[in-house]
Amino acid sequence: MKMQFHTTFGLFLQSFLLARSLALAAEPNDNSRRASSACAKLAAQYPSLTFMPGTAEYELQIANAWSPTCVFPALCVFEPECAQDVAGALAILRQTNTQFSVRGGGHLAKPGATGITNGVQISLNRITTMAMAENNTVAQLGPGLRWVTVYNWTSSFGLGIPGGRFGDVGVPGLLLGGGISWFGSELGWSMSSVRNYEVVLADGRIVDANATGRYSDLWWALKGGSSNFGIVTRFDCATFPVTDMFGGAKQYAYTPANYDAYIDAVASYIEPTGGSSDARSSLDPLTVVSPESGQVVVVGAYLSRRGGDDPDPACFANFSMPAATILDTTRVSPSLIDFQAEGDAAMYSDHTHRELIWVTGLRARAASVYLANATFFEWWPRLASVPNLTTSITYQPISQAWLQQARRAGGDAIDLDPADGGLIALQFATAWLDAQYDAVAAEWSRNVTADLDARARAAGLSYPFVYINDAGFTEKVFSNYGGGKSLPKMKAIAKKYDPSGVFQTLMPGGFKIFDE
Repeated sequence: MKMQFHTTFGLFLQSFLLARSLALAAEPNDNSRRASSACAKLAAQYPSLTFMPGTAEYELQIANAWSPTCVFPALCVFEPECAQDVAGALAILRQTNTQFSVRGGGHLAKPGATGITNGVQISLNRITTMAMAENNTVAQLGPGLRWVTVYNWTSSFGLGIPGGRFGDVGVPGLLLGGGISWFGSELGWSMSSVRNYEVVLADGRIVDANATGRYSDLWWALKGGSSNFGIVTRFDCATFPVTDMFGGAKQYAYTPANYDAYIDAVASYIEPTGGSSDARSSLDPLTVVSPESGQVVVVGAYLSRRGGDDPDPACFANFSMPAATILDTTRVSPSLIDFQAEGDAAMYSDHTHRELIWVTGLRARAASVYLANATFFEWWPRLASVPNLTTSITYQPISQAWLQQARRAGGDAIDLDPADGGLIALQFATAWLDAQYDAVAAEWSRNVTADLDARARAAGLSYPFVYINDAGFTEKVFSNYGGGKSLPKMKAIAKKYDPSGVFQTLMPGGFKIFDE
């Protein structure tokens, strides 16, 4: 089915890009001069940490983003080794009025979130602190780490952290944007485990933000506030002992009958009285489609259940479809590393494809699953003309127990009310190879999400929440935090700690609270 390109959004996108190009063209020399001055000052003060175009380290760090759509040619790359280096660099950037970006894992799919043109890219890859504290109940983690490294380390202590489900994901983005882990119904968001943030403020101060100290308001705002308040140089996270777990993946042979049974299983699990009512369980069901060929791959989920050796837990009973199953790696294991094997597969660390994610919120109901599935299957054929493209739908359950645990952990800026019940952070993801289809993928993602939103509102199934770590680049993420009550508080906290707006103007990428 040929995609119709000349939609209202397509025209808007073209006009936006043209206006942006004209604006940049108006003062390229000023931007370049400021950034060049900053790079020269950084190189003079930190010669071993500053890298210019043409060097191998520069090229490595510029390209070290999850998606090529997020690769931008900064004028130089600065790689601090500690919080004091970050503070020193910020002083230079403020003095020269130079724009910059900050990259941890580089996994946020919004172009410009972790990269910049005519500016300085700060890459945190050298800050790889890993230390146990408070009798091993707290793990101190640097922002240059990815979760696969963290899990290998914590497992040597017989401990775990509710971090990313996929090993290639970076520590900082996950812990500043929420964090969907395997243990959410027991422990809340991944960021709910953060006991303290060591953060460099706009004026260069290095402070500890936690629940009881002077900066408790900053601690609250950082939990969900992303890059709006400072640069975090250490995350102190609560650990938990790892015991026997059940988990793994299932893949099913696609037929219409098999797929109907699979969607029924997902819908049954997500119902509040279904499998999701087992707080020790977690589910990440995924359907991947190649519109060009029509091939459908059904990954029946990464199933997990902590704290038991039951090889056939009742919460996943509906996923037992022997005749349809072509792969089953589910097992009982006492090793978190063993359990992470599927999430650490090479396919999840593929940085060759251009990636785009869009997300919306739906009420945790079986009807939401059926509605989302029907909408997706109506829309994916519209991408059939794009070569080498895959698109997927993922139902990410966020249970009522999850939201209750988040509040018990001290709360956060996201602050979803458990009284409203659970939700699904419904994700549409698209991957392709050729840059000429960037606008097509963006248009499709926006339109399929808008259509689902309209249908959900009409059916009373909408849940007003956009999960920032999966958000599309035009989505608004902060307006619905706390039912609309969090954003004014977040803005007041930002003005308190960053009165000159360094993290709003000099660091323009990502999602900004003052844009909403």
